[in-house]
Amino acid sequence: MKTVHLRCTRRQFLKRAALGASAFGMLPGRAASALDVARRVGPNDRIRLAVIGTGGMGRRHVEALAENEQCELVALCDVAVGRFMPVADWVEENTGKRPDLTQDFRRILERDDIDAVFVATPDHWHPLITIMGCQAGKDVYVEKPASTTVAEGRAMVEAARRYGRVVQLGTQQRSMEVFQRAMNIIHSGRLGQITTATAWVGINAWGVGEIPAEAPRGLDWNLWLGPAPEAPYSEERFRGWMGWHDYARGGQLTNWGIHLLDIVQWGIGQDRPISVQALGGSYRGNVGQDNYETIEAILEYPGCTVTWEQRFNNFHANKGYGVAFYGTEGALFVDRATIVVRPAALGIEEYVGEPEKSWAHPPHHNNFFDCIRTRKRPAADIEQGHRSTTAPMLAGIALKARRKLYWDGDAERFVNDSQADQHLTRAYRAPWHI
Repeated sequence: MKTVHLRCTRRQFLKRAALGASAFGMLPGRAASALDVARRVGPNDRIRLAVIGTGGMGRRHVEALAENEQCELVALCDVAVGRFMPVADWVEENTGKRPDLTQDFRRILERDDIDAVFVATPDHWHPLITIMGCQAGKDVYVEKPASTTVAEGRAMVEAARRYGRVVQLGTQQRSMEVFQRAMNIIHSGRLGQITTATAWVGINAWGVGEIPAEAPRGLDWNLWLGPAPEAPYSEERFRGWMGWHDYARGGQLTNWGIHLLDIVQWGIGQDRPISVQALGGSYRGNVGQDNYETIEAILEYPGCTVTWEQRFNNFHANKGYGVAFYGTEGALFVDRATIVVRPAALGIEEYVGEPEKSWAHPPHHNNFFDCIRTRKRPAADIEQGHRSTTAPMLAGIALKARRKLYWDGDAERFVNDSQADQHLTRAYRAPWHI
């Protein structure tokens, strides 16, 4: 199928790029010129953006960005024409301007008139597009989880630093007032020493099986797969990709796990577990693709144990998801709506925040834009995002190993465990490489 480009200005650096080369080697000399290629964004300039991936989360970003006066939505990219066309129609109807459209993200990265990209693709594409975006002189907002393996996440951090780019992870809870208030309470010491924390959600609920079919017209299935293993098209893979480890690593474990364990690590001031163990299963006999319905994991940090709970009817303090911190003087329960502190004798009243209007949190966007202008590190800098992505991935590896694993957070390797280390990388389908 011929890939569609509705606006294409090819630059020499991408003409030179060979897909068979490593990401860091794809653009000869680019490390020295990335800052020169990037447009200098002044304090009053509108930041010119492209969104890569216009599905569920991508569409939420587009809707928020179209209303944000700090930026201009220049282009949209999606491998499925039928997905970006209605989004482009919506943008034109609401802003009076129609963004340029393409199926191939490389056509976005080659444009010198685009300052930053939002990467809202399936997880397996996050690392490579982020790295190539940094090489191309773009600042990058990439959805969580940062990667599907630890090695990919580290490569993303190295690319951001090597090319001097701002890379913000889509862990927007870092920019939500409710979580900032929770952190103030925890770090004030009013709960005493935090020795245990818990994060919880419901089950993995993806269906079982798939029906291979011909890819629908307008979908570049080969490009959708990208670095993932060759596989025939099926509606189940395309729509329910989070159920396969080829595209995501753990369903809700890495989908919600990155959000909630990020808050845990923020609260306890630790981002490198020293051991992890996990158990799980689909006990009704209905295994959902690569993921178990229910999971229990324990991550040990210096001075604190952290549990991850994924099960039916999972409630703490009447919250169906969230984070709990247990200190020597009291406990705090927080989700995106409220903060509850026990015991009442601490005198900390329940806090009720503003209702969440969109998964795409505009203050998190604005923090990214501020950092594009100032070149400061964002609220969810890629190093921090990588560390928070690592935690649920380690739980997933322990679930596969069915035994306790010990982690060296500085070396980012398991301790004397070459078998577990095999899960820290993944093979890329030729000709894609990192």
